[in-house]
Amino acid sequence: MKINLTKRLLKSTAAKLIAAFLMLSSGQSNAALVLTNGDFSDTTGLSIVGGGWYSGVPIGWSSDRPDTAYSVLNTGDIYVANLSQLTRTSPAFSALTQSVGTTDYFGDVTMKFDMSTFINAPDWQVGAAIYSNNFGSLLALKQIKNGSAFADPVTGDVPNGIGTFELTALNVAAGSDIQVAFWTTGGTPALTNVSIIPEPTALELISLPVKVGLYMVDNISKNIYTCGINPRKFNALTIVY
Repeated sequence: MKINLTKRLLKSTAAKLIAAFLMLSSGQSNAALVLTNGDFSDTTGLSIVGGGWYSGVPIGWSSDRPDTAYSVLNTGDIYVANLSQLTRTSPAFSALTQSVGTTDYFGDVTMKFDMSTFINAPDWQVGAAIYSNNFGSLLALKQIKNGSAFADPVTGDVPNGIGTFELTALNVAAGSDIQVAFWTTGGTPALTNVSIIPEPTALELISLPVKVGLYMVDNISKNIYTCGINPRKFNALTIVY
């Protein structure tokens, strides 16, 4: 009985250590993917139009659209990108894009962003995508619709594209170059607060060397060292005695 209680104690303690390790070490994966000027507040290189408006392509981003007047608006509280001025789907496709770096580890990559609308054209459809291989491989795609023009023909429900959205590319290989893109087919959707979040798998996180307080986890095949508890080898999340 004493042996069983000791094993349970060790397993419970080790599980807590691993959980703490996973939480604290997750920040280490963020350095490889960096999205620049996701809130569009850096207006370096843009021209002032007036009324809070700027023209040009925001720093950190790229667009092949030739006319980018009224591309960024300072609302007084936040800056937003006007996708109707920064993107187009015809006669030639041009998206607002950014290359955000290379993944360090195997895992998911999530992009978060906020959508709103300008009053004069509330009906719009936006595409958001995560790519790899210099836009050669589509990893994830999301379509967001807003307004009565896209009402469901059966139910009459009007889609609401206002709010915070997430798009996740699953099981992205380590060493993948990542790009993000946005575009609109019409209307005047407003984009801001774009961020990119790499999420390594638990297996990848456990294999990372990291020191957590009094504990040292070397890697998946070595020991968990604790204060006052004999070290036990572990394989993934299973304690091996």
